[in-house]
Amino acid sequence: MAERTVPDERLRRVLDDFSLAGLRYRLVLLDGSSETILHDGLGTVGADTPEEVWPVAEGLTMRVAFAESAQPKAARLQKLLASQAPETLRMERELLFYSRELAGRYGEVDLLTSVGDTLGSGIVLERGVTKLLAQLVEVMHASGAELWTVDDDESQLARFAASSRPIGPATIDLKLSGSPLALVYRSNLPKSAAAEDQAEILAPVRRSPGTGLDGSMGVLRVWRSPGRMFRHSDLRLATAIASQIGAAFENRRLIGESVERERMLVELELAHHLQLKLLPQLSDFADRADIAARCEPAESVGGDFYHLFRLGEGRLGVMLGDVSSHGYSAGLIMALTMSAASLVVQDGDRPGDVLRGIHRELVRKLESTEMYMTLCYVVLDPSRNLLRYANAGHPHAFRIGSEVADRLDALNPPLGIAEFDAYEERELSWFRGEDILLLFTDGLSETIREDQLWSDDIIIETVREHLTSEAGTLLEELFTIASPGQTPLADDRTALVVK
Repeated sequence: MAERTVPDERLRRVLDDFSLAGLRYRLVLLDGSSETILHDGLGTVGADTPEEVWPVAEGLTMRVAFAESAQPKAARLQKLLASQAPETLRMERELLFYSRELAGRYGEVDLLTSVGDTLGSGIVLERGVTKLLAQLVEVMHASGAELWTVDDDESQLARFAASSRPIGPATIDLKLSGSPLALVYRSNLPKSAAAEDQAEILAPVRRSPGTGLDGSMGVLRVWRSPGRMFRHSDLRLATAIASQIGAAFENRRLIGESVERERMLVELELAHHLQLKLLPQLSDFADRADIAARCEPAESVGGDFYHLFRLGEGRLGVMLGDVSSHGYSAGLIMALTMSAASLVVQDGDRPGDVLRGIHRELVRKLESTEMYMTLCYVVLDPSRNLLRYANAGHPHAFRIGSEVADRLDALNPPLGIAEFDAYEERELSWFRGEDILLLFTDGLSETIREDQLWSDDIIIETVREHLTSEAGTLLEELFTIASPGQTPLADDRTALVVK
């Protein structure tokens, strides 16, 4: 609708031109019950002075009274004025209206284009949202604005930020409250309402697509003082800003997850290196035997391990274990086992006593984690040509020579299943340089020709073909025949060769 104002410069010039041409008249603008005199060339107009009414726009008219004149010129000027004055005023009012609309739209466009920078430039999102709310209040000529966000268990809304000092409670119980904020949050639909005390817009801040979560994560509230209604364009603007805020929160979540993933990757890499450093340095035992070993965890941290011990009289202790799982928990059991083994071996190096001592140290931890562990411990005594071992449930342990391939049978169940007062031991002959001790975990055997049921036979045959090779060459051959295409590995893979 056109606005009631004094005539602008363009209309003034039009009216002055008609006065200069000798036309005497009085022109009044009527807007409802109010009147504005646009031009008065007559002074007081009597009740009998003829008047005309010219429509300008809806609710807006002009009333004009002319001085009586029989001159043809005056009649032509009156007719011309009747067409020019209302049209000029209508055009000027439209120009004023659209200029103000454009100015308002410019503010909205500027706000929308800068919202990304406003929310993304600051380190703290709360500060960015507070700044954005202040800009929104200015553009919408509002009294205030605030953002409410839901907590993790979606039981209440909390005021996250406000354009000015907040008033009233800082939280809203969603289970009990019937407030407009709670209703908009539940419905996930924007709302514009007016009451006696104020008008307000409530726009849900929706979760971004792809998060796997539905509904709102909060509500944007904008309000005005009484008597100033919001337009539909204001609701659209508030809804657009709420959408941008939701995107900013989603970006922050994704960045946080990315940082957390990076931190976890660094920690996993560190744990991987630390675990591998727990394994003994093979070069420290080069004077006792030709030894090669490899441990490949399925994850950054695994449950496979091997251990070596320098024993008296030139003997060598060889241990290999396989925890029933992999990952952090298995890695913890692995580290505890290696630590316990180092202590137990100092008290006595008989294989059965070592297994019993390790089980006593770990049984409570194994029970609490619901894991078990296969463990084989072998003592090689070259001076007596003797191999003594104890085996708690480990199926992949062999003494392989040119003529024989003896499995070091599991003499007791895995550690963590049952505790024994004594772990059984056995002895076999051992000739250094002729026999090979081979210990490996099922992670290796399961990746060797998966279509073959008895992969142990393939491994034994491979060892016999390389009896004269160095331990490192033989170990490399074993991992070469394993299927290389499984990434990541389904299980930890470990093997140890002693010649």
